[in-house]
Amino acid sequence: MADNAAVIFGIGGRALAATIALGCSAQVRAVIAQTNDAPPPSVAPAESVMTSAECQARLDALHATFSFTPPVAEGDCAIPLPVRLRALAIGADDVPLTGEPTLDCRLAERLADWIGNVVEPLARHHLGAGLAAIETGPGYVCRNRNNEAAEKLSEHAKGNALDIAAFALRDGRRMAVRPAGQLAPAEAAFLAAVRTTACGYFLTVLGPGSDAAHNEHLHVDLGLHGRTANYRICE
Repeated sequence: MADNAAVIFGIGGRALAATIALGCSAQVRAVIAQTNDAPPPSVAPAESVMTSAECQARLDALHATFSFTPPVAEGDCAIPLPVRLRALAIGADDVPLTGEPTLDCRLAERLADWIGNVVEPLARHHLGAGLAAIETGPGYVCRNRNNEAAEKLSEHAKGNALDIAAFALRDGRRMAVRPAGQLAPAEAAFLAAVRTTACGYFLTVLGPGSDAAHNEHLHVDLGLHGRTANYRICE
């Protein structure tokens, strides 16, 4: 797919996302254009806050191991309903998130859904082994974008973003997030498929090739780029 090609992804269901991804063999780099359609119902606006009981029920349904943490209020940085996401049960196995990231519950729910129902089968399809762990950053960090004082507040400062550095596999391999030219063909196909499906689950996806700051990790977030969830950035 050519650079900067515009692609519209709907969230039509997990099966559609997996089907699209299983057919991917090239790294995707696209900017998702704004449309006049109503936002997909499964994408909650950034301002919405679920109750702790709703959060508990949704994460329990996705077999997540987590704990609630006190609300974050640190200057402009805030998370009304933060959770520490420790692991996901996939089949009979637990898949830890090594950074035990602190996240807004909405993002934790979206990650659990995507990892368990899409990333895991993609790993088995492209790499021949399931997930053993996912190496992540801390999620919440009170800072501006790219740590620049002149930039806007980062989605990390809202618990609304996560960085993924690598995927550990059940057979002992470690698949680091790197530019496609540094990966074996199967690894490059897996990462391309992961990025393609991420664009259906998150509102921003940045990885190797998007800019120098994201050359060695995959950034996903649920930050709105306007007043609705119609506009997505997938690079």
